[in-house]
Amino acid sequence: MNNFIEEKDVTTINLAVDLERAVIEHSLDEDNSIYVSEDGWYPFWISVLESAGFVSLKTHCNFKKSTNHSQRLELCNELNKNNYLFTAYVMEDRLMFDYVLNFRDGLLRETFIRTCRQFSSRIERGLNKVDADNDFVLLPGTSEPEDESSQ
Repeated sequence: MNNFIEEKDVTTINLAVDLERAVIEHSLDEDNSIYVSEDGWYPFWISVLESAGFVSLKTHCNFKKSTNHSQRLELCNELNKNNYLFTAYVMEDRLMFDYVLNFRDGLLRETFIRTCRQFSSRIERGLNKVDADNDFVLLPGTSEPEDESSQ
């Protein structure tokens, strides 16, 4: 098997096949993105930004309602200052993470799979460092109840 994906062959379908070969749990969504849901990993989405020549990895979690804008920005700043594989930013009540992998002139399969593993682990490691007790953000896929009195 060739370890190199030609630029014209970098598609979500081909990337999903590579995830399958690496035995990484995922699903191909209707919007032509890949949702990676491997046990023990921070879940994320992969999409191919063809015109830009990037493979995009994105995920998010919700901030706790008790956090203010300044706390959210400080948390993002700490995450960005100490991590190299993602960018963290605030979007409304969510903490967003993203990273792009350039595939101009092609992409090594090994680089793609390693980037997926590292993206997930770096987010977990970063959050454990700056918010180990989940004082500011909720775990992936969770949200606070709308009515505070129902707790």
